[in-house]
Amino acid sequence: MFATHSELLEKIRLGEDNFLELKEVRFAGGKPRGPGQNELADELAAFTNSHGGVLSLGVDDETREVLGIPGECLDTVEALVRQACEDSIKAPAVPVIERLTLADGTGTEQPVIRIEVPSSLFVHQSPGGYFHRIASSKRPILPEQLARLFNSAARRV
Repeated sequence: MFATHSELLEKIRLGEDNFLELKEVRFAGGKPRGPGQNELADELAAFTNSHGGVLSLGVDDETREVLGIPGECLDTVEALVRQACEDSIKAPAVPVIERLTLADGTGTEQPVIRIEVPSSLFVHQSPGGYFHRIASSKRPILPEQLARLFNSAARRV
């Protein structure tokens, strides 16, 4: 999904939707201050419980501007994503985490992290509960929908 830089940049220009979430990564003292592990887990679980999608870290969701992630912080941000997947989501999510560069508004290549999240055979619970993706946002799964999702997952496994 959005395999080339040009495809991803075009989707970023169009904004968030069912398949794309953008997050700026904020730092204080060289440590990520936002988004937090639980927030990432909620977003990733929403994709797994839906049709999959891509979470791009280092891009402002309102302005759609590529801000980047400082190169010396990439390992820390990747570890945060991995911890969200393994420790904060039940059953753990298994995304593809890719480091790449995208051109910002001046044409300068900025490091970002692209997380491709496949749809899953399982139903995933994150710290905020059970979410799915509707348009450009995650939404709680209603109890009736959750029952169907569990039933459907049981038949696929």
